Amino acid sequence: MDKNINTTEQGFLPNFCDVSIVLMLVVLAELLALLLTLAGPMEHLQFWSRFALISMFVQWVSLLNAALLCTFRAFINSMSIVKSSLLSFTLMMTVSLLFSLLVLAYGDYVGVAVYSSQNDVQGQFFVLRNLAISAVIFGVVLRYFYIQCQWKRNLQAQSYAQIEALKARIRPHFLFNSMNTIASLISIDAGKAEKAVEDLSDLFRASLQEKHRQTLADETQLVRCYLDIEQLRIGDRLKVEWQLNVENQSIEVPTLCLQPLVENAIYHGIEPQAEGGIIKIEAHIENNSLCLSVTNPISHNSQMMHHKGNHMAQDNIRKRLQLTYGEKASFEIQTEPTLYKVVLKIPVTV
Repeated sequence: MDKNINTTEQGFLPNFCDVSIVLMLVVLAELLALLLTLAGPMEHLQFWSRFALISMFVQWVSLLNAALLCTFRAFINSMSIVKSSLLSFTLMMTVSLLFSLLVLAYGDYVGVAVYSSQNDVQGQFFVLRNLAISAVIFGVVLRYFYIQCQWKRNLQAQSYAQIEALKARIRPHFLFNSMNTIASLISIDAGKAEKAVEDLSDLFRASLQEKHRQTLADETQLVRCYLDIEQLRIGDRLKVEWQLNVENQSIEVPTLCLQPLVENAIYHGIEPQAEGGIIKIEAHIENNSLCLSVTNPISHNSQMMHHKGNHMAQDNIRKRLQLTYGEKASFEIQTEPTLYKVVLKIPVTV
């Protein structure tokens, strides 16, 4: 499990501060008010006034519950599923009870009295009925939250398994070529051979580490280590152009989000061409998002070579971005007659 993942974002309760969640609650509350109104007397003259009163009561209860759960969301999500469910249920039932008692006690003064304050039996029935309806509704809502939570956790587990598979996978041809390059350098240039061994160790260390996020500086340094090894093998055919226009290099990015793309760029864009080419790696901030891109030339003689492997790495990175950042992140592929460009957009968290 990723130790850097915010557990409150993946916990039991959803984000009630989200506009879509609030709109959903408002619509559901109105539907509930309509059902409760239809379940009562059907006199035409009283229908709309009854619907207005029930709607106001239900909306106040639902919105106040959403506000309280949003306020204490981090604390509730830090508990186990059972404890967070019980606390959420108790909190919502308390709100329903307090609102029912307020309507019962002060309804006469504001003109929204449901039952006469002199009729204790009707008043008790009003409170108990509201609590019974609330218990059923809140139970269904919490059940829905639980199912959503379990679905997210299962998706997370599957995605992390794919992440580990990608991180643990280093193409055999790259490993063998690197070892052969190091072996050939030992007798010629021991310094370069030692540096290549250190770079290869850094790549394996990144593949085996548990954390799934690291700083932009660490990610680009990892790419440089990889490129240093490939430079020894490919030589002058490989040219790299860096454009890192980001002042804050401590911005967190998913581990190994650039290296596989650079590996694909060399494998599909540089190796098939006798004259080689230029790989362009860019980073800049745009609309509060970190934009990372890798551009490589297109080899028209081998566009279909290793097509599947290329998209496996891309699909894996796309799923990792979706899991970690949701719709705030994006993965785009831009093609031109002679260039192939992959663009990642990652939200910058302050």
